[in-house]
Amino acid sequence: MAKSLSELTSNPTSVTEFTSKSKVSSVKKVKKEPETYVFRLIKEHPKYYEGSNIFPPSLMMPNTDTILYNFGTDTDTDYQPRQIRYIEGLNTIFVDEQEANAPLAESVVNKMGNQIIFESGHLRIPSWNKQLIQFLKLNNQCENQKNKLKSINNLYKMLDFVNTDDNVVELGKKKDRAYDVARTATEEDMIPHAKFLGIPFIHAANGEERDIDVIREDYKAKALENPENFLLYATNPKVKIRYMIDKALAKNVITTGLVKGQLHWALSKQLITDIPTDKQPLDAITDYAYSEEGEAFCKTLKTQV
Repeated sequence: MAKSLSELTSNPTSVTEFTSKSKVSSVKKVKKEPETYVFRLIKEHPKYYEGSNIFPPSLMMPNTDTILYNFGTDTDTDYQPRQIRYIEGLNTIFVDEQEANAPLAESVVNKMGNQIIFESGHLRIPSWNKQLIQFLKLNNQCENQKNKLKSINNLYKMLDFVNTDDNVVELGKKKDRAYDVARTATEEDMIPHAKFLGIPFIHAANGEERDIDVIREDYKAKALENPENFLLYATNPKVKIRYMIDKALAKNVITTGLVKGQLHWALSKQLITDIPTDKQPLDAITDYAYSEEGEAFCKTLKTQV
């Protein structure tokens, strides 16, 4: 028989237990920080004899890099190149902040303490050395860094001995969110993003167009493969602009073929903009179209593609 209200309220133990359990379940687990961060080389070499090391005795990596840094927020991202450099004793790794007042002296830039060396395949950094840890996490050669400026082979990865279970749970949540986005996205939203992710739209064997349902399955697989990267670009407006420009180039609405380093309207031969030589044409045109200067071009292009 169900207990009456008076019976429930007259039993303080049950109420206390329920309240205690509720509080426990609502308390968010605080992520621990390890005393030492460990970074490990990825590439292993075969053992040539018993007891030999799979890693070189020592390996030095550069203490400078150019990364893709988010100057915006998590919801309104603004990724731009930014130089980083590890200098022992400085409280920032960003070159623009290091040289805010004046360039650093050569003796500071070249001192021995700036060297980053893996010994027997590992680099152990105490948690108080925030700058070196930040440099290693943001570096393009770090496997854990998913938002890379340039496509290069990963040199090392950060090991996590403390928060392994937390990471598994967090990754699971990201996979759920990414899969839901992939499953429910409209074709209008999915196609540009799928193109950006490198999903093929044409059969390599016969040159025929792939069915949209098959592309959707590949799209969902990409969501589970790298959910963080998937979610990062799923709602990025530059992805749609990039797709539109790629289509316009393929249809010869716009062209880079008239004059090297320039973009023209194909029909009128009118100059649209110069294209920087240090970028891929598609990336450069996308950046231009997304800028305030290229707003009119972007609007006109939408009416023609």
